[in-house]
Amino acid sequence: MNESCRALIPDSVHIPEGKLLLAFSGGSDSLFLLAVLSLIAKDRTEAVYVNHALRPRAELEKEMELNSKNARALGIPLSVVNLSEGEVSSLARARNIGVEAAARQLRYDSLLAAAREKGADYILTAHHREDQVETVLMRIISSSPFYAYQAIAVCDGLVYRPMLKVSKKEIMHFLSASGLEYSVDSTNSDTSYLRNNIRQHLLPLLSEEERARISRIAENVFMFRKRFQDIPYRAGFFTSVDTEAFLSALPFQRESCLYRIFNFYDVPERVSRKTLDEIYTKAKEGKGQLECHGLYFYFSAGRINIYPPQEDFAVVFNTLPLNAGRIVLKKVIPDDLTLTVDLSLLSRPAVLRSVREGDRIELRDGERKVSNLLKAMRLPYAAVLEDRDGIVALFARFLGGRDRLSARFLSPSCNGTALAIEME
Repeated sequence: MNESCRALIPDSVHIPEGKLLLAFSGGSDSLFLLAVLSLIAKDRTEAVYVNHALRPRAELEKEMELNSKNARALGIPLSVVNLSEGEVSSLARARNIGVEAAARQLRYDSLLAAAREKGADYILTAHHREDQVETVLMRIISSSPFYAYQAIAVCDGLVYRPMLKVSKKEIMHFLSASGLEYSVDSTNSDTSYLRNNIRQHLLPLLSEEERARISRIAENVFMFRKRFQDIPYRAGFFTSVDTEAFLSALPFQRESCLYRIFNFYDVPERVSRKTLDEIYTKAKEGKGQLECHGLYFYFSAGRINIYPPQEDFAVVFNTLPLNAGRIVLKKVIPDDLTLTVDLSLLSRPAVLRSVREGDRIELRDGERKVSNLLKAMRLPYAAVLEDRDGIVALFARFLGGRDRLSARFLSPSCNGTALAIEME
């Protein structure tokens, strides 16, 4: 590429320090960024192309051939991640999301894995000003809350977007001067996708000045959001929010908090306004519970506790630590609330499992239904250790409740082992 193109790099491009990994599709935008990086950060840049296996094989092969040619010409190493055929659609069905959203998730998963493997400090993407404009318009059309108009962030964890202020016009002018050939994704013409519809039918109606103004809306909303702190919450196996902090916050802060929690638990469905209003109403009442999108909300005057969907599991108890999905039973340093179990008294085989309907445990004051104990602790579920003679222990402390030990294990023993469940 002609060195004179260096003078055509827009001043608004900002390349961060450190080792860089470029998400390279081969389209005009990512080719522009690849070329810019070859001029100013070649020695610390690698590129990764993620093949989603969604388009005709002939088109993909031609695209990958051109990508390899461009990467070689620009002197930047390129690696390819091939998703298996049907992987994107399988995820879309499993999570009840669109193909675009599923492809995006798998793409970022692949990029993050590559960044870890290569020791990259940042993953660069080629989002530009028109992408920002399209995103703002999409969110307006979709009746998203106003704070969502901040749209695409410059930096989100490892992901960095150095050209959000660069216009498409500047990108095409640079590529024209460079003589580089870019590929065109055939799915970009499919107007059944809202973004493509906006790109092809609405964006051409906007002048350069109007596009710049919409882009500034995103910047202004972002700056406004920075003036207000997010509602803090304690996240772990379950999530806990201070009720007073939640109720005293501004409406957009409450909504943002709830969306962050839903995202934390990977809730795939769109959360309705009605659901948000129901949660707020319960929080004001300071009591009750609510199940929505698979999550369990428990409300009190002091806390709002949110629990993820229940997982049924049963794992044979053998050696410690004992893994059971997202939780693990461990030997721990004892405290006043820790269960101490003489493991030599177990009537094996023993299992660690999820609570089932009808479970009972023999306590010092008599036999109790586990469901009643959970109701008193305001918990949706828990885990039990069971041997051939019945339930040995109820583990609920990891959910904010209290662990309970069967009466037959209460006698003092020098062989006791302090046990607790923690997140993996």
